[in-house]
Amino acid sequence: MIKIKVDNDKELKKEIDIRLTKFNRKECEWLKNKSNLVEDEYEEIEYNFLVFDEDKLVGGSIGFIKYNWYFLDMLYIDEEYRRRNIGTNLINELENFAKKENLTGIRTDTWDFQAKEFYEKMGFNLFGEIKDCPLGTINYFFEKKL
Repeated sequence: MIKIKVDNDKELKKEIDIRLTKFNRKECEWLKNKSNLVEDEYEEIEYNFLVFDEDKLVGGSIGFIKYNWYFLDMLYIDEEYRRRNIGTNLINELENFAKKENLTGIRTDTWDFQAKEFYEKMGFNLFGEIKDCPLGTINYFFEKKL
C-alpha cells in the first residue's frame, strides 16, 4: 500500500536528491556534460557581497551559483544609506562578478513593497509573478542574462 508521510530525515532527502539528479542528468545535456559526481549536482556555492561604511555593515547581497546562474537571494541596504547608489553599485559588482565567472545571468525575486522598480531600472526582465505569496503580496521574479 502506498502512503505519504512527513519526514525531515536528511539522509532520505539526500536519496531523493540523488535519484532526481540521475534522472535530470539523463534528460538534460548540460547536466550530463557538467560532471560525473551525482552528490555534487545540487551543491550551491555561496558568494556574498557585503557593504561597509568604515567598519559598520550597512548592507549587502546574499546569493549563490547554481546551474551556471547567480541566484541573488537577498539584497538589503540600511534605510539611512539608501538613495546613494549603493544598490546600483552592488548590482554592477554582481554583474561584473557573474561575467568574470562566465555565468548565464542573475536571477532574483522581490515583493511588491520592496524593489520591483529598482530591478527594472537595472535592466532585469520580469518573467513571472505569484499573487498572495504571502497573502496580500505579489512576488515578482526577475532575470538578467549576461
